Amino acid sequence: MGNYLAKADLHLHSKASNLPGGWFSKLVGCPESLTEPMEIYRRLKERGMSFITITDHNTINGVLELAHLPEVFISCEYTVEIPEEKGKVHVLVYGITEAQHQDLLRLRNNIYDFVKYLKSHRIAHSLAHPLYSVQGTKITRSLLEKLVLLFDNWEVINGTRGDGVRYVEESIARAYDGWDKIHALAERHRIEPQRIRDRITFTAGSDDHGGMDVGRTWTAVEGAISKEDFLKGLWEGKTQVGTEELGDKRLLNMVCRVGYDFLKSKNHIPSEVRPITDYVFMHSDNPMVGMLLRNFLGIKSERSELLREIAKKLPSFTLERFLKSPSPQTLGELCLSLMAHGFPAFLKYAQKREEEKIKVLGREFGILNGRSPKVAYLTDTYHHINGVARSAKLIRQIALEEDLPFTIIVSNSQVKEEEKLINLEPIVEIPTPFYEELKMGLPNLIELMDLLEREGFTQVHIATPGPLGLMGFLVGKILRLRITFAFHTDIPTYARTYTGDPEVESLLWKAFVFLGNISDRFFVPSEHYKKLFVSKGLQYSKISTFKRGVDTELFSPYKRDEDFWSKRLGVKKHQRVILYVGRVSKEKGLDTFLYTARCFPEDLFVIVGDGPYRKEIEGKKPKNVHLLGYMVGEELATAYASSDVFLFPSETETYGQVVLEAMASGLPVVVSSKGASHEHVQEGVNGFIATKPEDFIEKLSLLLSSENLRRSMSQEALYYARSLDMRKTYIDYMLAIAGLGRLVHETC
Repeated sequence: MGNYLAKADLHLHSKASNLPGGWFSKLVGCPESLTEPMEIYRRLKERGMSFITITDHNTINGVLELAHLPEVFISCEYTVEIPEEKGKVHVLVYGITEAQHQDLLRLRNNIYDFVKYLKSHRIAHSLAHPLYSVQGTKITRSLLEKLVLLFDNWEVINGTRGDGVRYVEESIARAYDGWDKIHALAERHRIEPQRIRDRITFTAGSDDHGGMDVGRTWTAVEGAISKEDFLKGLWEGKTQVGTEELGDKRLLNMVCRVGYDFLKSKNHIPSEVRPITDYVFMHSDNPMVGMLLRNFLGIKSERSELLREIAKKLPSFTLERFLKSPSPQTLGELCLSLMAHGFPAFLKYAQKREEEKIKVLGREFGILNGRSPKVAYLTDTYHHINGVARSAKLIRQIALEEDLPFTIIVSNSQVKEEEKLINLEPIVEIPTPFYEELKMGLPNLIELMDLLEREGFTQVHIATPGPLGLMGFLVGKILRLRITFAFHTDIPTYARTYTGDPEVESLLWKAFVFLGNISDRFFVPSEHYKKLFVSKGLQYSKISTFKRGVDTELFSPYKRDEDFWSKRLGVKKHQRVILYVGRVSKEKGLDTFLYTARCFPEDLFVIVGDGPYRKEIEGKKPKNVHLLGYMVGEELATAYASSDVFLFPSETETYGQVVLEAMASGLPVVVSSKGASHEHVQEGVNGFIATKPEDFIEKLSLLLSSENLRRSMSQEALYYARSLDMRKTYIDYMLAIAGLGRLVHETC
């Protein structure tokens, strides 16, 4: 029988824990638990517990209802005061008599007398959740060292908490192994030690108040045939601890079950829904209800995870109902489902907040438990043709080739998962304002939270402020992850361009500044935007600039084809070509491009790209302007190299990647003085900078009238582009995102 493991859940509550547990429960008069002791008994037996107990707060009334059963022993969780610390702890005490319980109630205002009584009567006990604050008690190193002197058993797995603190609790306990350390502590604090062993051992319990998850965390004693054997094993520290998966699922079950029982006791649960809710909260085991519920919502999870799965599935179900039949009722259902959907995230935040406090305390003891960085790179655009999507694809490629800890996460119905690319199925896809063809997916909040936690990501990088990006920001905060944010697109200026409302622009700038200030790092692609953000209130210490290089193998003057445009457009050979590449949208300054084209009727002006402004451009362009739609890869590289000048009037560029591509292709450039494109240009050396439409005409005239000037600027543009090695700049950027290095181009 030596290998037989006797198990017991050593921390759980029944209806005898009948006082409110927090400010809200006090407000509504809801007790900590309403679970019947016999329900707890039955469920513990079903889950394989060898021995049964209940540890209600400062009472044994609940467990006394079961005390006649042979495998039950009487226990209690006492709130005990530490006089000089003006603090309190919870102590779990096992296998007591009613008389001993009365003695302990009298002694619990002084922890030293309380523990001395336990030791003198050889009563098994354990310090509950050692690093969690009880009734506002400040957990300090001094207090913990006193607890080391008093308790031989610590509870290191608590089912209502997350799994992120066990390492800290065990490490602190192990730091004081040995009588030499114990006696040194006793001398420092001038306290008589109550320890009976030189090594702290561990216990575990579910700390369940709702009855749904009892027995899913346990303490085991090898070879214990009787409850007396089990209690002796606890006293002697011959324990092993075990648990099923921890997390917010159990906390959700407990909080919702207690709330449901409270409403049910007040007759506030409609009779029509009781068969379903009783099944969900384990008051009934009707298999037909379970089968219908699972099939209706498509749920395949275990019974204990049913409530969380319902919260996960509800938004999709109610949104579909609302879209099919819009009405106040279906809208109300949708709103309620979103509240239910967000509740697990709220509980997860509470857990992570407590864990963070414990980890901070652990660092005082030199316990770091640091994890290697693993970055979730969230982008709302991936399969589209734009600079942000290209960056995401390149980062994935480099991560694969260099084995860097980056995974791209998207939410789009058109993207297939690949290595280092995860696609979360969107609940709905939302058209981008003013860019109807660009649809952004809204993922499931709980699925995103589970993904980031399950895969062990240590940080999230927000590449776009769309639905996925903003949800990722929220989840990063909930999970207490490092958050970095990249400003790729001047959305505030775009918004003003399309709406004509400066208030909208101002509001969006404030939103970006707010997000930047609560991020760990905020990346901008140019000095222009760094200065702009600082002027608008973003903390200087938060902001970094990054530069991206250009693929000089793809974009090269050697790709020039003298017949490219004559074949493509059916025009005369050797006509000079002035090129624009980018989105065809209002904010790109294409009216200036058309204005300039009218002044050079003998030359070709070509627009490569597409977007919402194309139809309007086609309606008013002069005959020498050609719109060709999107080009990519070798075709785009040939288009650049086969042109003569790159004219880029956009005033909202945050970086100007297409300007670099043009330079790498050997083109002199003419760009706007507004935005950040001009940071690539040295006036009169590798290009020109224009401040108003007339300047574009003047600068272009200079270039077209002098082949020597074009040739000279072409060479300088090529030198500049080749100085920015694309791979190196992206690796620098990725290392900076991960917190592994400083950006080469960061300015101090």
